[in-house]
Amino acid sequence: MTRKLKIGLLGCGTVGRGLVELVGRNDALVRQRSGVELCITRILVRDLDKERHGVDRALLTSDPDKVLNNGCDLVVELVGGIEPARSFIERSLARGKHVVTANKALLALDGFSLMKAAEQQKVRLGFEASVCGGIPIIRALRDGLVGNNIQRLSGILNGTCNYILTRMTEDSVEFAAALREAQAKGFAEADPSLDIDGYDAAQKLKILTELAFSAQVGADAVQVEGIRDIAADDVQAAKELGFVIKHVAAAELNGDAVSLVCAPLLLPVAHQLAGIRDENNAVLIRGDAVGEMLFSGKGAGSLPSASAVLSDVVDIACHRGGFSMSRGGRVAAVAADCDSRHYLRVAVGSPSDIGSITTILERNGVGVARAAAVWARNDSKKHQVRVLTHACSRKAVETSRRDITESGIEKSKSIVLRVAD
Repeated sequence: MTRKLKIGLLGCGTVGRGLVELVGRNDALVRQRSGVELCITRILVRDLDKERHGVDRALLTSDPDKVLNNGCDLVVELVGGIEPARSFIERSLARGKHVVTANKALLALDGFSLMKAAEQQKVRLGFEASVCGGIPIIRALRDGLVGNNIQRLSGILNGTCNYILTRMTEDSVEFAAALREAQAKGFAEADPSLDIDGYDAAQKLKILTELAFSAQVGADAVQVEGIRDIAADDVQAAKELGFVIKHVAAAELNGDAVSLVCAPLLLPVAHQLAGIRDENNAVLIRGDAVGEMLFSGKGAGSLPSASAVLSDVVDIACHRGGFSMSRGGRVAAVAADCDSRHYLRVAVGSPSDIGSITTILERNGVGVARAAAVWARNDSKKHQVRVLTHACSRKAVETSRRDITESGIEKSKSIVLRVAD
C-alpha cells in the first residue's frame, strides 16, 4: 500500500533544486522500492522572480509560515547558515514534524541539542547530506555499525582541499594555480578560506565525532590547520620520500577522551586514503567488530547531496517515530600529541645552515632520519633544508621551529607536517 509523505522545502538553491529534480525524476522508483509517494507542498525562496528551471512556480513562497503550516509531514531545511535555519528547525521539531537538513555549520555548532530536541519530541532529525555529500556515512555510523564501538575515524572531508592537493601532486603546479583551477571548475568558492584553512572539514569532523562516540564535544575541540602554506616543493619532497600529502580529519578515542585534528599529513602511498583523488571524499572507520572500513565517493554537488537528502526523507517515511541517539554525555577533548615522524622545510640563506638546523633539532630531542639542502624549485638563488625526523612529539618539533626562527637562519616561513604511519 502506497503512503503519501508531504514535504515542506525551505530553500531552493543548488541542493534544493537537485532534490526537486530527483523527486520528479525518480518518483516511480522511490514508490516501487519504499511504498512511499513523495509530494513537495511548498518551497521557501528569497526571490520569487528568479528563474528556476524545472521548479513549479506555484509552489514558491517567500513566507516560511506557508511552508511550515501547510500540513506537511516533514520539513527539509536547505537555507543554510545559523539563523533563521535554527529557528525553522526548532519550530518544526516543536510541532512534531520530522526534519532533514544539510546544514553542517549549524549541526557543528548546535547539532547535539537539536538531536536531543528531536528525540524528546519522538521525531527524527536526518542529516546525511551534511557530511560527505552522497556517501552514506551518517547512516553507516547510526545503523550499519550500531553493534560496534568505534575506536577511530579519519577521512578526507573537504573536496576543495583534495582537488588542490591532487592537482599539485599530479600536475606539479603551485598552490595558487591549483586553487584557480578548482575555482574555475566550481570545486572552490570565490572566497575559499573556509575550505583551504580547514574549518569546513573541522565542522564535518565534529558532526561525525558526536555521532560515532555518542556524546557531545566542545565547539573548540578540533585542532585545525589548512593547506595554503603547502608548496610544490613539499609535494615533490613527499613523492621522493614515498608519501603523498592529503588534508586529513581524524578523531580517536583514548579512554574517556577524544582527540580531533584536521591537518595536512604525509600519507604512505599504500595508505587507503592516499588514492582518493580530486573532489572526492572518503571516511575510514575502525570498529571493534568490523575492523577497518572505507567509504568513498562524491563529497558535494547538487545531485550527490540531494541524493543524501532524499535517502533521509525516505528512511524517515519508512520508519515512523523517533530513535534514541545517545548516552547524553560529554567526551573530553584532548590535544593530539602522540609521537610521530615529521617533515620540516626551512628556507635558508646557505646550504651550510643544515648543520645548525639539525643541531637545534637534536638539542630539543628530535632525532633526524634524513636531511638535505636543496635548491628551491622556482628560485635557483634560494636554498631549502628538508628534514624527515624520527618519531617525536609535535611540541618538540614546534619548539625547534621557534628556535630556528629566533636564530635568524630561517629566511621565510617554514612548514611542519606530520607523517602518518
